[in-house]
Amino acid sequence: MKKKRKSSGIIIIGNEILSGKTLETNSNFMSKELFRIGISCEEIVTIKDEKPRIVEKVNIFRKKYDYVFTSGGIGPTHDDITSDSIASAFGEKLIINMEAKKRLEKHYSDDVLTRARLKMAYLPENASLIDNPISVAPGFFLQNVYVFPGVPKIMEAMFKDIINSLDEGLRYYKKTVSTTLSEGIIGDYIEKIQKKFSSLEIGSYPYFKKNSFGVSLVIRGVDDLKVSDASLEIYKYIESQNGNPKIF
Repeated sequence: MKKKRKSSGIIIIGNEILSGKTLETNSNFMSKELFRIGISCEEIVTIKDEKPRIVEKVNIFRKKYDYVFTSGGIGPTHDDITSDSIASAFGEKLIINMEAKKRLEKHYSDDVLTRARLKMAYLPENASLIDNPISVAPGFFLQNVYVFPGVPKIMEAMFKDIINSLDEGLRYYKKTVSTTLSEGIIGDYIEKIQKKFSSLEIGSYPYFKKNSFGVSLVIRGVDDLKVSDASLEIYKYIESQNGNPKIF
C-alpha cells in the first residue's frame, strides 16, 4: 500500500516575536526537517502569549493536521503559559511531572531549584517527555501535539531527536536548475512545463549576487523520475537560450 503523506502545522508562541524584539528562526528549521523526512508543513502561525489564543489555535491545528509543533512559552517566567494552555486545550490537569522534577533536581543539585525553575516540571497530566540534552528542562507531547522551547539551539537539539520517532510520510524528491536568464524571459516556457508535469511543484526564485542576478527553479514531487525528466527539459531549454544553466 502506498504511503499517505503526513501533514503538520507549526505554532510559534511569543509576544517578543510579534514585537520584532526576537528574530524567529524555529519554524524555518522545523519545516526543513519535516520536508526532509516527507512530512508536509501546511501552515505556520505566530501568536501572543495569551491562553485563550493558544488553546483555540492548538485545538484547531490538532484536528486539521497529523502533527502539531509548538515553540515558545515553556520556560520559568510568569509569561510562560504554554504548558498550562496545552493542558486546558486537552481538558487535562496541569500537575507536577515527577520525572521532570527529578531531572531538574539533579541538574540544579549545586544550585537552588527555585519555584520559577520548578515551574518547568508542571506538565499536562498525560504528557510524555521530550528529552532536552542542553538545559535538561524537558519538552513534552500529548497525542499529536509536540511542545518545544523557544530558544533555537535547545529547540533544534530536541527536535532532531524526536523527529526520528515520527511516522514518516512520502518522501519528496527535489532538483534545482539555476539560470542567468530572468523570469520574464523563461516564464512562458516554465508555465508550459508546469502544465505538462502537473503533479510536480515548480517554484521560481530570483536571486541577486554581487555583479549578477538570475533565477533558481526548484522542481519537487514524489516521483523521482518525473522530477528528473522535468528538470532535464528545463535545463536543455535554458541551454538553448544561452542561459548558463546549472543543475543540482
